[in-house]
Parts: sequence; structure tokens; C-alpha cells
Amino acid sequence: MNASIPTAALQAAHAERAANDIAAHLHPFTNLAAHPQVDPLVIERGDGIYVEDDQGRRYLEAMSGLWCVSLGFSNARLAKAGSDALHTLPCYHTFNHRSNAAAIALAEKLLSMAPVPMSKVFFANSGSEANDTAVKLVWYYHNAIGKPGKKKIIARRNAYHGVTVAAASLSGLVPNHRDFDLPIDRVLHVDCPHHYRYAEPGETEEAFATRLADALEQRILAEGPDTVGAFIAEPVMGAGGVLVPPATYFEKVQAVLRKYEVLLIADEVICGFCRTGEMFGSTTFGLRPDILTAAKAGTEDASALILRVYQPTNAPLRVVVRTGARRRFRWRYSGRAG
Repeated sequence: MNASIPTAALQAAHAERAANDIAAHLHPFTNLAAHPQVDPLVIERGDGIYVEDDQGRRYLEAMSGLWCVSLGFSNARLAKAGSDALHTLPCYHTFNHRSNAAAIALAEKLLSMAPVPMSKVFFANSGSEANDTAVKLVWYYHNAIGKPGKKKIIARRNAYHGVTVAAASLSGLVPNHRDFDLPIDRVLHVDCPHHYRYAEPGETEEAFATRLADALEQRILAEGPDTVGAFIAEPVMGAGGVLVPPATYFEKVQAVLRKYEVLLIADEVICGFCRTGEMFGSTTFGLRPDILTAAKAGTEDASALILRVYQPTNAPLRVVVRTGARRRFRWRYSGRAG
């Protein structure tokens, strides 16, 4: 942080902005009761890895704008691309067979980067929306193949998948459930794969992974395999503590999922786009997802839902397309130009 002393004029302008912020702005992930007594940090500009507040103080933004600004703030190439788009086609939808060059190009690019062969991309506006849509797709798919009871989705304690109603339910964070009547029905949680915290004395990572996979299988059997439709996981758990999975964990979990025909959703919102050393965390840790959700660094203010191979058999997407789900999966700004 640059500790330069703000001028009286800057301090006065900040005081007015801060008062207006306190009066008018409802902040996310903020102690709302304390906010009126806390002087808001008002960020005015960014450059590279730095941001500057409205009093001229400069900070190194180590969180990269909540993991979004992978190329740095005020990147000239991105600014030009945005300006060109606004001057060409500032906004347009993709409903009812309409499309635009930007959506087509990005969908093709994402498919070429996918960790396993995948076939279609659906755009949303945030990681939460992408995970919400994954839930809807799992439910619709099982209706379409004649398994309407196979709707439960298993997530993990301490996982984070977003804050919309379905995504917050998937998140295994009690503070995100408390006072909001969450989680919703048909969302279950199993053990967190944190070896340091939850392993038994002397238990190796491999043995811990075996125990968690066995517990997952027992939960599926207890619920009824014909009621469990999907399992969702971040390759590396983010908000839950930046937890790298124990050795052999995903290998053993996926064997259980295949045994009971449970779809795998990989939440790559903060793992995707080279943040684990590979393009996707799924590659780093050996996941073969049926559905992959991505956002932040690679898609900036949008998100994407990438779907598994489009084939005649055992493919969720083909069933959705064949049964005409065209009006059931939509966000107003999905694949928008601009």
C-alpha cells in the first residue's frame, strides 16, 4: 500500500461518497450492521496488479478482484476489444435461433480447451447462475430419460458454489444457509476432504480418500441410488480453505459415481484457466465431468456451462435437445454480444 497522505479536498470528496454508499448501497458478504460505522474503501481506478482508492492511496490487489482480473486492471488489449464490441454490436440476445460472432467464437474456444471431450456451451452471467443451471439440467435430464425420482444432488461440507438459492444450497457453508431457509430440498452434503483437519490419527491420504469414498457410497445407498442424480465438486475447494484433494480422492469418488450412474459436475469457477497449472483443475486432479461450470478469469463478467459429448447414448445433452428443452434453459444475457 502507498501511504501517501490524502489532501483535504480528496478527504472531503471521499466523505461524501462514503456517506452515499452507506445510505444507498447494500453490500454483498459484508457485516451490514457494522457497515455504517466502517469507513468504506472506495476504489477509483486500477492498473496492472494495483488499484487506487479515491484518496490517492495505491494497493497491490493480491486477490485479483476476487479472482477475475487475470490479465491485470485496465489491460489495453481488453479495453480495445470492449470498445470495438460496443461500437459494433453493444448487446444482443441468443434466444429463438439468434446468435452473434462473439458467442460463437467463445463457445468454440471453450470446447477446444475442455478437459475431456465436450460438445456444447451454455452461457450465463456468474458462477452462481452456471451452477443453478447445472441443477436444472440434471433435473431435466432425468425427467427426459424416464427417471423422475433421480433428482438429489450431493455436494460437500465447506464447499462454495455461489449464493443464488440453488447454488447457496449446494455450498456447504452454514452461515450461507442460516436465516435464508437453506438448503433447499434434494440437496445433500457429505464429508469435506480436508486431510489435515479430518483424518484419523495415522491415517494416510489414500486411506482417508478411501474412507470418504466409502461414506459417499453409503450415503447414496441410504438415499436410494435411483434418487441421486449428481455430485458437484470444486477440484480445489476455494472458500472452504483452498483445500487440495487428498491423493486418490477423485479417482475413488468417480468410481462410486459411475457405479450408481450419478453425474459429475465440476465447479471450475476459481480453478479453471490455468490456476492449478493445467487449463482446468479437472485435468490436474483427474476429473472427467459430465458438466463443467466456469467463470471469472476466462469469461470475466460472464460464466459458461460446458456439457459432455453429444452422442446417441448416455449423453445428457442429446436428451435435452431431442426433447425440446429450448425454453427451459435461458438467462436474458446468455451469450450476449458486447
